[in-house]
Amino acid sequence: MNIKELEDYLRTMPDELMEDVADIVAETATEYYKQTFHKKAFDGNPWTPAKTAKRRGSLLIDSGAMLNSIRPIVITKDRVVIAAGNQKVTYAKAHNEGYNGTVQVSAHNRRTKKGDVPVKAHTRTAHIPQRQFMGDSEELNKQIKERIENYIKSL
Repeated sequence: MNIKELEDYLRTMPDELMEDVADIVAETATEYYKQTFHKKAFDGNPWTPAKTAKRRGSLLIDSGAMLNSIRPIVITKDRVVIAAGNQKVTYAKAHNEGYNGTVQVSAHNRRTKKGDVPVKAHTRTAHIPQRQFMGDSEELNKQIKERIENYIKSL
């Protein structure tokens, strides 16, 4: 089921159900997007593996900040918007869409055995492969439809 089919299905809902349906959509989408971090795949497409394997943890989970930044920001009967990232997690878009380019590295001090060594500001070339965890997904659309149908049956 693609997004257009899901939108058409949702338009057939009575208005008095739409607020509950919007909550179901927001909850289902948030759960699905967070599960992609543990599955290391989005909509059945596995992520590109890291060049060097991590000793522990998952591919995009280090502190859990990006995973925990996934949240609904708009829930109305007409629209549901799920977002990832915040002031501390500015890199969420780069991981979701991929990034090739240069990044500015600001001046800082590097700690060594002999003490702190100043490092000048410079640029660095970055290549981050796309590891999508949010977006349009047929799996998600099926889950949303199933949850809405189960909710309607329970009424």
